[in-house]
Amino acid sequence: LLLPGRMLRGVEIERRAPGQAFQGEEVRVDLVVTNRSKGARLALDVRDEHLERSRAFVLRLPPGERAVVETRRRAVARGPSRTDHVVLSSGAPFGVAERRRRLAAASETIVYPRVVPLDDLPFIEAAPTPERALHSVPRRGTGPEYLGIREYRMGDSLRHVHWPSTARHGEVMVREFEREQTRRVAIVIDAIADAGTGETPLDRCCSIAASVAFAAHGAGQGVRLVSSAGGRAMSFGRDPNALLRWLAELRPGGGVTLAEVLEGLGRDVLGAETVLVTVPTWRANAPEVLHDAVADLAWRAPRVVAAIVEVDTFAGTERAPTLDPRHVDALTDTLWAAGATVVRVGAETDLRAALGDVPTRTRA
Repeated sequence: LLLPGRMLRGVEIERRAPGQAFQGEEVRVDLVVTNRSKGARLALDVRDEHLERSRAFVLRLPPGERAVVETRRRAVARGPSRTDHVVLSSGAPFGVAERRRRLAAASETIVYPRVVPLDDLPFIEAAPTPERALHSVPRRGTGPEYLGIREYRMGDSLRHVHWPSTARHGEVMVREFEREQTRRVAIVIDAIADAGTGETPLDRCCSIAASVAFAAHGAGQGVRLVSSAGGRAMSFGRDPNALLRWLAELRPGGGVTLAEVLEGLGRDVLGAETVLVTVPTWRANAPEVLHDAVADLAWRAPRVVAAIVEVDTFAGTERAPTLDPRHVDALTDTLWAAGATVVRVGAETDLRAALGDVPTRTRA
């Protein structure tokens, strides 16, 4: 009974884990087992739950030496994964008794949502300049493009006075310029609830958001993210790590329904050419609840795309409060009638194929 406890003395364990990973990715995690004692240590069993439950075994470790055990683990859960210990046990030398100890081994890995490469999305148009400025529809402002001459108005800069025209007309005339406008994509994520094991419906929503955001960024567009969890919002410029961490740390809750979020959108959709809304099939997203909010959004934004995430296709959601298939079909028809382009996404749906086949539909 006493000997297994001696086998644990003087043993130290260090975990070497990556600082970041993507959900579903298999990563390498090393366990470095060091024997600081003066005697050999036998039958060391290491249990570790960082990222995924894993087990390593060191048969014999001479004094003053160390063993590096390589493990392969799948990043299952999205979000920060923090583990501060491992469990070391041994039944040596006779195997009739076992002693265990918890050893400090702190690690943190941020697990980002799965990002699917999306090329040439039909609802994402490339910006015409590297500065992501839109000049297809001239608007008066202070941009670089010259539009014409008009009368002076209160607030106009004197730097824009056109003196030849002023002398010719006998009144102050100024140059008028096109307003420079950044093309944007706004993405709204419904995070009021979540359920399931493995990849969950909210994980799928975050994966859709990340994949579309990277496609938009590659096309030269800015991205605005909005969530129902506490009304969180973020503008994504040129820092992909900021967007990925925002999505990785997004947790369900907040008590704000998707309909309420859409009704409260104001500055979040200003200048957005496309608004993408993830719509998990919770009961809170019934067709009659979302119709007016989506119709109002479709009136304000040139293009609205609704990605319906079918909750009942995910493992572990059998008892979740979801819409039945008949109401999911009604939700699809309702959102289309409200002015949105609709795509349905399940747990096994190929995002690249599904989003790449979305028909273009723009408000006139």
